[in-house]
Amino acid sequence: MLPQWIVNAFANREIGGTLKQEFDYYVNTLEGKMYFNNGDYLIKGVRGELYSCKPDIFEETYVKVDDTDRISPDDIGNDIHEFLHGGDK
Repeated sequence: MLPQWIVNAFANREIGGTLKQEFDYYVNTLEGKMYFNNGDYLIKGVRGELYSCKPDIFEETYVKVDDTDRISPDDIGNDIHEFLHGGDK
């Protein structure tokens, strides 16, 4: 089942199908129309902006919440705090 924000984006024509032979869909982004295919990630930014991302770039850029091999942004912040202040918060 699709998240409601994707359903709403299709209804509002922020996302739609395309007749371009090499692409399946388009998304209206802050930079203009971006084309993407099935299997690409569709991302909603913190201010509601939409854009697509290729799977390999997504995997290199973002951290899964259940991925224990990588450090989370919160842990990075804690490490920086400890470095700057010499101890725990």
